[in-house]
Amino acid sequence: MDTSLKALRYFMAATKSGSITEASKQMNVVPSAVLAAVNQVEEAFGLQLTVRHRSKGIAPTSTGKLLMARIQHLLDEYEALMTQGAEMRTQLIGTLRVGYYAPVAPAFLPTIAHGLLADNPRVDIKFIECDTHSAQVGLLSGEFDVILCVAESGTLGVVYETLIEVPPYILVPKQHAFAARTSISLFELNNEPMVLLDLPVISDYYGRVFEAADIAPHVACTATTLEMVRSLVGTGVGCSLLHMRPKTRVTYAGQKVVEVPLDPSTDPLKIVLGYLPNNPRRVVKYFIENLRDLFLTEEAGRFLVKRRAEERNSEGHL
Repeated sequence: MDTSLKALRYFMAATKSGSITEASKQMNVVPSAVLAAVNQVEEAFGLQLTVRHRSKGIAPTSTGKLLMARIQHLLDEYEALMTQGAEMRTQLIGTLRVGYYAPVAPAFLPTIAHGLLADNPRVDIKFIECDTHSAQVGLLSGEFDVILCVAESGTLGVVYETLIEVPPYILVPKQHAFAARTSISLFELNNEPMVLLDLPVISDYYGRVFEAADIAPHVACTATTLEMVRSLVGTGVGCSLLHMRPKTRVTYAGQKVVEVPLDPSTDPLKIVLGYLPNNPRRVVKYFIENLRDLFLTEEAGRFLVKRRAEERNSEGHL
């Protein structure tokens, strides 16, 4: 037979006070409710835990005393759990787990992390890089609190918000002839060696773009990280088709690269934020609100590669 936390509380009040009547006053219930709870606890354990006296006096047996310590520990743990849950709803505490699939995420996630951690010592963050499918599965399974990924298709039960739509651009070495151009067409890449990101969703995107442009560029090299692609381009292995850009034009290897807009442009990629609609944790809401706000500012425009004239006009309005 199972027993309830309420029955355990009544049992502890009775055995500690030594009186059913006194316990009923402490619990603000009728004496019969306390007596029923004591009986329920004894039946659940199948042991005699109390000795009843006249005038409703009650005392724990030696077995009862042994179990009282364990019961009190259980009640204390439960209260601590409920208190922690209440704090998570109202305060910035706990671990925030972010799954992300956005190669240039290091360009903006650290800014939000710094703002969150600077004034909230009870918060820690785990950033986990993954693909879009793993991010969505991880969110639904509880592995992640929030995800950031490239949108292709949604998953039932997840709320998605588009943070930014990013058109592609061509990345070339600084010494390349294209580096001085104001724009490049996809057709001009037909005879150029290419360095491409080899990642889920992104690889399919490349295939669609090249097919729509009716070109078949020579893919000289692929890599699974953005910085490896940038470094390969910087050393002159080939050009690349990318989307969001970091602040720096210097690669890990120390070479300089240049972003050149496409003209005409082609379908952009959508960077989306995903979260569960009923997650009440304050730290999750804080992260979502700050990421959303970041991409509503003009500062988000620096992630986009625009035509030279557009960039000058944009900078003139900042």
